[in-house]
This record gives sequence, structure tokens and C-alpha cells, in this order.
Amino acid sequence: MSDRSLRVGLLSRLGPVLVLLLALDALACYLTALHFANLVYDRWLIDSTRSLAQAVRSENGRIEFDVPLVALQIFQFDEVDKTYFKVVSMQRGFIAGETTLPEDNTVPVNGIALSDATVDNKQVRVVSTRVAPAQTDDSVTVTIGETLIKRTTLARDILLAMVAPQVALLAITSLLSWVVVSRGLKPLTDLATQIESRDQNNLSPVPQTDLPREARVLAGRINELLARLGSTIRAQKRFVADAAHQLRTPLAAVMLHAERAQRAPDGETERDALRALHRSVERAGRVSQQLLALARTDPEASSAVELKPLDLVALARRVGEEWVPRAIKRDIDFGLVAPEVPVRISGDDRLLSELLSNLIDNALRYCGASGRVSVIVENGAQPTLSVQDDGPGIPEEERSRIFERFYRMPESPGDGCGLGLSIVDEIARLHHATVEVTAGSEGRGSRFTVVFRRG
Repeated sequence: MSDRSLRVGLLSRLGPVLVLLLALDALACYLTALHFANLVYDRWLIDSTRSLAQAVRSENGRIEFDVPLVALQIFQFDEVDKTYFKVVSMQRGFIAGETTLPEDNTVPVNGIALSDATVDNKQVRVVSTRVAPAQTDDSVTVTIGETLIKRTTLARDILLAMVAPQVALLAITSLLSWVVVSRGLKPLTDLATQIESRDQNNLSPVPQTDLPREARVLAGRINELLARLGSTIRAQKRFVADAAHQLRTPLAAVMLHAERAQRAPDGETERDALRALHRSVERAGRVSQQLLALARTDPEASSAVELKPLDLVALARRVGEEWVPRAIKRDIDFGLVAPEVPVRISGDDRLLSELLSNLIDNALRYCGASGRVSVIVENGAQPTLSVQDDGPGIPEEERSRIFERFYRMPESPGDGCGLGLSIVDEIARLHHATVEVTAGSEGRGSRFTVVFRRG
């Protein structure tokens, strides 16, 4: 994992871009300088060509090129470049100059043609013009060529003169880039400093004032993570506290009955103690199972819930069959009322089985012997799953509290720990469902109805 800072990373990416821009600017400057150098020297060549063309005259209908040798030497004298010329008549052919210099015979009379050529393995710039002296039907093409040393030298000098300002501009741009990037990243660096200065117990939200939009998004996500982490820690502490509180009593009873069995003076007393020990262990196991179920339905566990299509009728039949032996043992009329067709919803099979098991357990526990418990599935606009009993019922003033953790109604006849209905409520919430509590059939007992969304 690289420890390079974001500032260095941005500047390292910006640096090559600036160098590339400098190179492109230098190339543009060179081409511009070369263009204007060519423009200046081309004008000089054009003027020279026209001056040389004035030496062409007609004498008795014959083309003559009358220029003194000294004038030609002066014309061709140049300390840097070499100058070539050529005079060609359409009728007489070559008249004077350098035979290897190419001419443009297509140039119109008094016109100018510019081109590039090679003479003696040297690149030259060539200018051609054509004249038609009076009193003759002949025409003459005058051509002048010059090597490119002065042109390239001028372009190079212009480029070198611009290098220093360009390098200075690059340095200034780099410095300004460093300042701009540093100021642009300051909200992030300040945010990083705030987070680094915290200890592991500080889960308060990160301040989002004076942050740009992108940094606010990051701070918002960090605050969401801190909130979830805080909620998870609180849920963990609450679970540990609940477990310690709820397991203390049954475990103490286990110890008591175990010691009683060890000290029993006779077999009957020992069997009574062992039966009591078995009930205490069973209660401790039931409390542990419900505590774990409650932990699985904690709000932070909602991300692990997998809602898949399932059939409420099949689920009710399968879970109900598991409780038939207990209902028979207590002589309770236990039945299922459901349509013949599947009732489809989206849910987690494991959690909904836990929900229905808690409702059935609660009904069997509080329903008297020879009572009646029914599991009811209805396929309406909103599918429902209900468990109805003909027990003592729940007073209306208590119905809003029975879903609280560890709450048990005063003088409740059951031996529950007050977690079953809380688990039902949490599982329903994870399925975006609601739990309604009403009186049972003919006003007797209770009916717990879970109303689902259509899957």
C-alpha cells in the first residue's frame, strides 16, 4: 500500500501535463517563427527575382540577358547562405545561371511561384517569375534559389529567446499549482486531521460545516458509518447486559437444585431435585435461544436478511407440525386454517419460522388445558399470518407494552421471560410488516396478526 499523499499524486499527474503543454507551446513557437522567417526571406527573394528579371530585354527580336559579372557576384554574395539563379528562354533555352536549379515553366507572365527544391544536396527555397519582353514572341523564366540556413537560424534564435520565459512560466505555474492544490485539498486534510486525532471511544459525528460538496459526501458517509458502529456497540452491550440479567436467575436455580440433589437424603427427594434441575436447565436453554434470536433480529442485522419469495401456507403447515406433539401433550385443539392455494410473500424463511414459533409457543403457554389454538393464513389484498387462542386474553391497556423486551403482564400465569413477542415485533419490522393484537373469536383469548406486503 502506497503512503504517497493525494497532493503529491495530483501534482505528479499535473507535472507531465505542464511539460507536454510547454513542449507543444515550444513547437508552436518554432513553427510560428519559421513561418515569419520564411515570409521575410521569401519577400526578399521575390524582390531579388523581379530585380533580376529587369535585366532581361529584347534586342532585334532576340532575348538578351545583360548583367555585368560584378553585379552578379554582388547579387550572389552571402556570408551564410548560397544563392543560385537561372535564366531560361522558351525559344533559346538556357541563357545563364545554375543549370541544376529547377524552374517553374508553368508560372504565368509577371506571376510568382514559390517552391522547395534540392541543389547540390542542399535544401533551397526557389522563387520563379516569367517575363515577356516587348517586340518579341518569346518569354523568359527567371528563377532564384537560396539555401535555408538564415531561415532556420532565425527560427532557432527566436525559439531560444522564448525558452527562458517559458521555463519561468512553467516554474510559476508549478508553484501556483502547488498552492491551488494545497488549498483545494485543505478541507480533506483538515477532515483527516480531525479523524486521526480521535480516540477509539469517540464516535461523535464529524463536523460538516464549511466543507465543499464532495467533502460533505465523504463526511456524511463517515458519520453514517460511525452511527452504525455506535449502534452495533450499543446493541452488543445491551445483549451482554440482557444475557447476564436473564441467565442469572435460571443459572442460580440450576446451582441450587444441583446442590439439593447432591445432598438429598433419599431417592424421592433426589428425583424431585433433578426434575427441578431439568426445568431450570430447560428454562436457561430457552432464554439463551431467545436471546440469540433477539440478537439476530437486531436493527443492525437487517443487512443480513434475505427476502425471497415463499409460501405462507407451506411455512405455517411446516412450523405448525413441529408443535403438534406439545399441543397433544397438553390436550389442546391445535389446527391450521389456510386457503388451498399458495399465499406468496417476500420473506426470510428462517426468521419467519422463528416468528411463528414464538407466537405458537406464546399461545400454547397461556392457553389453558383443553383449550384451542389456531394458525390462520389469509390471502387478501395484504397477506396475513395469525395465531389465535382462547386463553385469558390481553387487556387493551397492556397491548401497547407486551412487545417491550422482558415485559410480562402482572400476574401472568406463564413462565416466559418476556422476549418472545419482542422477537416477533423485530422480525415483522425486518419484513416491513406490522403486528396487530385483537381479541380472539367471540371476544375470547387473543389474536396476533402479522400483516405483510404483497410479495
